[in-house]
Amino acid sequence: MEAVFILNSSKKHRWLYLIGFPIGHGAVDWGGGALWLLGPPMAIAMGLTPFQLGILFAARQIGSGISQLPAGFIGDHWGKRGTFLLITFWWVSIPQLIASGSSDYWIVVSCLTLASAGAAAWHPVAMGVMTQWMPERRAFVLGVHLTGGTVAEITAPLLVGILLAYFTWSEALVINTIPTIILGLIFIRLAPMVISPSQTFRGRSDISTLVRLVLKPGALAVLLAITLHNMALVAFMSMAPLYFQDVQGLSSSMTGLGFSLFLIGGGVAFPFIGHLSDQIGRKGLTVGGLIGGGLLTWVITLVSGEVVIFFLLVIAGLSMLGIRSVIMAMALERIGHRESTVLGLISAVGEGVAALGAVLAGLVGDIDLAYALILAAILSVLAGLVVVPVRSGP
Repeated sequence: MEAVFILNSSKKHRWLYLIGFPIGHGAVDWGGGALWLLGPPMAIAMGLTPFQLGILFAARQIGSGISQLPAGFIGDHWGKRGTFLLITFWWVSIPQLIASGSSDYWIVVSCLTLASAGAAAWHPVAMGVMTQWMPERRAFVLGVHLTGGTVAEITAPLLVGILLAYFTWSEALVINTIPTIILGLIFIRLAPMVISPSQTFRGRSDISTLVRLVLKPGALAVLLAITLHNMALVAFMSMAPLYFQDVQGLSSSMTGLGFSLFLIGGGVAFPFIGHLSDQIGRKGLTVGGLIGGGLLTWVITLVSGEVVIFFLLVIAGLSMLGIRSVIMAMALERIGHRESTVLGLISAVGEGVAALGAVLAGLVGDIDLAYALILAAILSVLAGLVVVPVRSGP
């Protein structure tokens, strides 16, 4: 059935959704990926504490969470979804350029939050289109989509690590906005090719159905696991670069390499683990990835030496990041309903509350930066434990 579906899909749509969409995802996320490594030099240049840096990343998460549910709703009910996706490229790039030209902390926070909201708005619409196009392989296509963003978050830190040897953080941010602008121009041609929603909006009945499905115990448990997982990732990613430089004494380029290795582990795993879960089920992979990734994150705080740390980062990324498409597919199957709206809800809840992860990591990081990584480990393990009692299947 899957093979017949793929063969019946037009070649242009296969190219657009399996190549164009992941590249577009990478483009809107490129500047955000750069910020994980721009945090330490930004903190030094602006005299920020770990807590203030945590607030910046928390604000970005809040902006990301707020935008995703309305974006998902638009994706299910507006015929010109391609136009909306096109807008997101400029929604991201313009605020980033404004932030790069400011030395005021709150202007920078506001602009980067706005840019994060624009990047996040891409996700539920693009993922909803992809899962509607290939409904029998949800985890696989979600994994393909996530790979595009991961490639950006891998490449951007590597580039930032090199750029910071020659440029300030603000100049590096400008350079890292260029891919978003380029894809924004290219997508002017691609936007009309995006398929329209297959259903019309039925008003209050649509909303009440969604609420009823979300309030089921199994769906609530999966949403809680996603939230804890996102808190773990944000806590780790916001403080790990500072930990590697201040505690482990790594250079900016080595920190960028280590951070990228963590993302490479997840990026390589996304489509394969997604495909595997489509075949054998999702629960076991999810529990193992969350708990295993959390334990590996804790072990990183106990070791030293670049080789050992980098090896653990790859395995932790494979475990903790690699199951993202799986747990999202699990939530989508439990809630059902309209794909973009549900994915927007999943992301809004997961990423909006994940801001708390950055705040808590900043607070404990003020005491000891290793505690921030241990916090991320605990949150990931808790996420895995939440999934344990959830029954397998939809």
